[in-house]
Amino acid sequence: MIETRHYFDRRAQAFDRVYARPSPLRRGPLRGRALAAEVVAGHEAPAVLDVGCGPGRVGEAVLAAGAASYVGIDLAPRMLQLARARLGGDPRVELLEGDFLGPELELPTETSFDVVLALGLFDYVAEPLRAAEWLRARCTSTLVASFTRWDWLKGPPRRLEYALHHLAVRDYDPAGVVELLSGAGFGRVEVAANGRRGFHVVAGSGGAG
Repeated sequence: MIETRHYFDRRAQAFDRVYARPSPLRRGPLRGRALAAEVVAGHEAPAVLDVGCGPGRVGEAVLAAGAASYVGIDLAPRMLQLARARLGGDPRVELLEGDFLGPELELPTETSFDVVLALGLFDYVAEPLRAAEWLRARCTSTLVASFTRWDWLKGPPRRLEYALHHLAVRDYDPAGVVELLSGAGFGRVEVAANGRRGFHVVAGSGGAG
């Protein structure tokens, strides 16, 4: 995950601008943020865990939607620097730096969460099932996650860009994601926003949803 950390550390400001200056070519992050806020608003004062929280733009939205607490985790120090500037004055917020699957990361006393967010996360994990099981173990109600779909226009240059930075990225299809999340113990896996280059899912924490 060292390469991933360095890549996003260098691009923290650029990623933040995706939210500040919306582009029709980068709608996925905005859709994910809107979906996360919608799901949080559907719960009563939920505890939220955001894995890969980035610059805090999603955190800002879910706190406004009624989250009682928010724990954000990110690998990149500069991402967290932006998140702290944006969210640091809110007593509901805790921000943690590290690999969520690594032994060095210590979650706060509250280790289960009503809503778990994994937006822009699964593209970069080496072991998707292990990641999904980790998220399931901490999710008591609802997971919101995003996945990139292979696209012949965007896919090749994206793969090349990441290869130049020694990063491997993954693409997914909805059927495979349903199988992945169901295998990790999630239930009621639904594709909530489906685009040509990616999609979002909402999954319940158990077989009954």
